[in-house]
Amino acid sequence: MAERDREKWDRKYRENPVLSDERPPCRWLEEYIPEEHENSIALDVACGTGRNTLWLARHGWYVDAVDISSVALDILKERAEQEDLNERIASRLADLDRFEAPRSDYDLIVKTNYLDRPLIADLQTRVRPGGYFIVDTYLDHPENERETFQSDFLLQAAELPLLFADWEILAYEEYPNEEETHRMMKAGIVARKLSTLSIEE
Repeated sequence: MAERDREKWDRKYRENPVLSDERPPCRWLEEYIPEEHENSIALDVACGTGRNTLWLARHGWYVDAVDISSVALDILKERAEQEDLNERIASRLADLDRFEAPRSDYDLIVKTNYLDRPLIADLQTRVRPGGYFIVDTYLDHPENERETFQSDFLLQAAELPLLFADWEILAYEEYPNEEETHRMMKAGIVARKLSTLSIEE
């Protein structure tokens, strides 16, 4: 595990209580993923304290929730226990630079506020035909008010649709995120993996 990254994120969650506040799920989940998806299986990558994981579990999903911070995962576990959702959530502490998904038949993968292009390519092979992939993260843009991001961890304009060129794109948008302390541009995509039959057609 990247010990420096783990320590950095553990410290952030301990020292910034706002990061632990309960927040609504990623907008794309609410807008494009059927709420009642009983017993489907999702993977939440860089799940943090579980805003997306908890929403999915409340609506009948089983979720593998992965993050580098044990502090964030402890908060997620506590909230899951309070709502009696522990049986639906499997939390996993992992270095995402070396992460290998435990399944290859996910109905949904969610990846927010974290960019790793090789990992996206690998995870695309872990979604079943007809399954969904949501990516929503920060965009390299002159209007960004926060300048501490390395450019490697920022999307370029219109990049996400290229990464999902062989998928059905249900939604794509570049937009300002007004919910954080610093105004940042983001890009989000909802894509559905084409079935073998669809590809042949």
